[in-house]
Formats: sequence, C-alpha cells, structure tokens
Amino acid sequence: MIVDVDTHWEAMAYEPGHHPLEGFQDRLPAPLDRLAFALAGDLLAGLPDERRPDSATLLPHLAGGGVDDKGLPTIHPRHNSTSAERVGWMDRLGIDHSLVNPGGYWQMIEFMPDVRAKAAARCNDYLAEQLADHADRLHLMSIIDLADIDGAIDELTRMRAKGSRGFFVYTEQGRPGGGISPGHPRLDRLWDAAVDLGMLAVLHVGNTAADFTGWADLGWDEPDGAGHGGLLRFANVQRSRMCELYLHAMLYGGVFARHPDLTVLVAELRTNWLASFVERCEASTVPSLALGPWPYERSGGQMIRENVRFTPLPGFGDTGTIELLQRYPDMLVFSSDYPHQEGNAEPIELYQPALDELDAELRASFLGENITECFARTGDPLRSADADSPGAVC
Repeated sequence: MIVDVDTHWEAMAYEPGHHPLEGFQDRLPAPLDRLAFALAGDLLAGLPDERRPDSATLLPHLAGGGVDDKGLPTIHPRHNSTSAERVGWMDRLGIDHSLVNPGGYWQMIEFMPDVRAKAAARCNDYLAEQLADHADRLHLMSIIDLADIDGAIDELTRMRAKGSRGFFVYTEQGRPGGGISPGHPRLDRLWDAAVDLGMLAVLHVGNTAADFTGWADLGWDEPDGAGHGGLLRFANVQRSRMCELYLHAMLYGGVFARHPDLTVLVAELRTNWLASFVERCEASTVPSLALGPWPYERSGGQMIRENVRFTPLPGFGDTGTIELLQRYPDMLVFSSDYPHQEGNAEPIELYQPALDELDAELRASFLGENITECFARTGDPLRSADADSPGAVC
C-alpha cells in the first residue's frame, strides 16, 4: 500500500459562501502581504517598525512579475483541486491514500488569534466538504487552537468523524503554541486523544515560526547590506531548528515515554539534519555522573526513531534520501507535496533509479508500510482499497 503523507489543497477561486475562511475575509491581508507573511512573517515581526520593509520591497520579484494568469502574486503553479482530480492522479501513480493539508489559507488564521478556534473549524469544515466524495482515501489534516486543549480535543473528535487522520501543531514566534510546552504533562490529554482517535501530530514547515528579536535587523537596506534577498534567506534558517526544539521538549518532557503509540510527522522541514539529531538524542540520554540516570526504559534515540517520522522533499533540493533511508529504515516516509512547486506530479520518479535498487521490503516500507504501521498501532489502521465498503471513512 502506498501512502502519500503530504499533499495540499489549492483552489483558483471560491464560490460565494464557500471560502475556507468564510466570515473572516475582512481580516485577511492583501495577497502580496499574505505571501510576505508566509515566507518571512516571523522575521518581519522581529524587525523594528522603522526597519521593516513593505511587501513590495521584500518581494520585488513577485510584485513585479511573479503573478498568475489572474494577476495575483504566487509562488506555486495555479491549481484547482477537486476530489475527482486528486483520486485520478493517485490512481495513475498507484497511491492508495493521501494525507491532505489545507492550502496556504491556513496560515491566515494567525491574523485572527481572538477567533482562532472558530476560524480553524471553518477551515476544517471547508476541507472536509471538498474531500467528502473520497473520504475513504483522502484524509484531511485538521487545524486546532492549542490555547484551548479541551476545545482542541473536541475539534479533533469532530473532525475524525469526517475522515481526518492528523492535525497541525505549531509554534508562535519561537514559543510553544498555546503557551504550554509540548513536553508538559498538561498536554497529555491531547496526545492521549491523538492515539485514541488514530491521528498523527504534524509539524509542517509553515508551523514553526521562530523568534528573531534582536537578530532580524541585518542592516539589509544599508549600502553594504545584503538586500531583500539576504533577509528572505535568513527568514528560513530557523524552520528546522524550531522543529528540533519542539521534538526535544517532547522527548525530555517524557511525552514519548508516556505515549509510546503516538507519532509525530515532520513534513517539508528537510532531512539533512536527521542523523545528527538522532545521534544527539541518543547520546544525551546515556546515564552520566553529570546528568544522572535516564528515567525511562527506551533511550532518547530509540524514542525518536519509533515515535517520529520524517518526509524528505527531493523536489526542493533535499538530497541523500536513499542513503538516509538505509540508515533509518523506520523513520522516513513518502510524500509528494503535490501540487506545490517543490513537489512533483511524478513524485515517485524523483527517487529513481535508486528507489528501485532497494530491496522490496525497504522500498515498500518507505512508500507506505511504515506510516501504515503508525496508524495500526493506535488500533485504527488505514484500510486497503479492497477492504473498504463504498463510502466508508478510514
């Protein structure tokens, strides 16, 4: 069984009354401002007001020509997702299940923190509506408000009934979402709910905002400064670091010890730091005179290998996947990022010919069996296509 753990849902237009953030559009920034926020929002927040460039200055390559056929700024090819189109594409490639992330609209709820839970629920309902015809194979990733854990659990329960198999966790300007460290026992009921509902917790590249206070002002606009290009590149250096911090908090807070069946999926955050991360987690939990005993039966490296899954992104320069897969055969899982530019309409081909040179068991594990096992250990497995009755929800 082949499972694509990271696809997205994009639309070229929305019918009246059907916008993902219906009722909240008056809070949305202008299109170019949305892109500036998505690409560098956390860094811009760390700049003093008088040093912060406007969106046209930050993104002149988009403001001056990077537009779609409707004249709107874009970094991705325009794509109109439908459930029939998506399933047809999957059938052509032999993909049995896809985990479907919301389109870029999900990041806009950061502009409405006072109604985040309501805005998230509206986004969830929208995506569930789009996938309903094929909810047995297309599984939405839900958005929640971590400031209200009871409300978040209620939302996960509601969305699981509509076919959701995972949910986004996030940081806020370098701080844990909702103000509670993910390693704190106060969040145990959220991780319990994830396992009980058969859902993954997902750390996605757009959800790992850092705190650039004091760092952001590079003198980008000075005569000898690096300009907007340096500023944009600097904005993206902390994505994986915030993911590391999140996972470290869960590890050293005992989350994986208390929830051995929980899976955290790391998406679009590259994999070139994976080996050193696992090695550091292993080494740091070796008992020592300075640190004392490690209080759990499994080592830190073992917990990370068993409770965390990574998806590489070769279409965006994430190299060395096959070598890493051979070293950590249980940690890497397949994704396309379709239909985004860093994904590919022929994602399996991106791994060739090396993928076909692997033994059949390792190849099958990477393409689907590994993540399938993560769902199965919750007691709520994905079903194979021939086991599903018409209209059944996995």
